[in-house]
Amino acid sequence: MEKTSKPHSPVFEKIKRSLDPAYSYLIFEKAFSSVDKDVFHNIIHGIAKLNLGIFDSKIHYDKHLGLSLLVIRVDPNRADHIMQDVLNTGIPDDMTFFSYGSLI
Repeated sequence: MEKTSKPHSPVFEKIKRSLDPAYSYLIFEKAFSSVDKDVFHNIIHGIAKLNLGIFDSKIHYDKHLGLSLLVIRVDPNRADHIMQDVLNTGIPDDMTFFSYGSLI
């Protein structure tokens, strides 16, 4: 069976345009429902243990597509290690993970 691609979220596109190239970013995307109070609790808790040099984080919502997006701005000097560390924490199957940063 062929996978269908997800529609592009205007909120996600807006987030991508606003990223500062001086930093690296971790973006987690997950479908949400009205009963989800803290969709990213386990991800935030797991990443906090990694001591990645988090500068800030923010959750965005695309209510039209039913998506929540967690954007975490991290230290750009650790981009290579961050990817492996985050993947080692375990990302739930129902969550999509993106990493953005400048190539050196």
